[in-house]
Amino acid sequence: MDGRIHRSGKMDTSILDFTLRPDNAAARHPHPAPGARNRRETDLSTISAFIHPAVQTVSLILGLFLLALGLRIRKSRQSGAQTARLSSLHMRLGRCFTALIAGGYLIGPIGMRYALGEPVFASAHGYFGTLALALFLGTAYLGRKLRLAPDSEDFRQIHVFCAFIAVFVSLAVAILGFQLLP
Repeated sequence: MDGRIHRSGKMDTSILDFTLRPDNAAARHPHPAPGARNRRETDLSTISAFIHPAVQTVSLILGLFLLALGLRIRKSRQSGAQTARLSSLHMRLGRCFTALIAGGYLIGPIGMRYALGEPVFASAHGYFGTLALALFLGTAYLGRKLRLAPDSEDFRQIHVFCAFIAVFVSLAVAILGFQLLP
């Protein structure tokens, strides 16, 4: 059957097979179906689908610690105690947190597209994750402003508000992300 239509309605494409395999080798080692993945590729994509959640889980744990540390600084400040050491730790870890949360955010769409084969930002998780990142970056920006103007109570109040909203939005985003896991 040289390129003719078979009884089943399918075209015989054996003439188009340029792999130089004998006819019986093609039966023993058939070509994989289009879009089919072998076991190793499937295992790697399953493992890589969990990189984003792992990074973001570590980020959120650090974020909750930073939130508690910030509240401790606020309480110490109101009581008149020295807060320089705690503030320094808060600022150092805040920089690490911002880098970690932004990096984890960037891993998310890459994992959706290449590991899971899903469209990017096709879920509420992606949209609210972007909102949470914007709030975290706003919190970091306000923290930077506070470092330059430590007596600005307005920046401090907005910094606290953005931090609380960002943490709770990101916890909701984590819950929305469970449905996307393989």
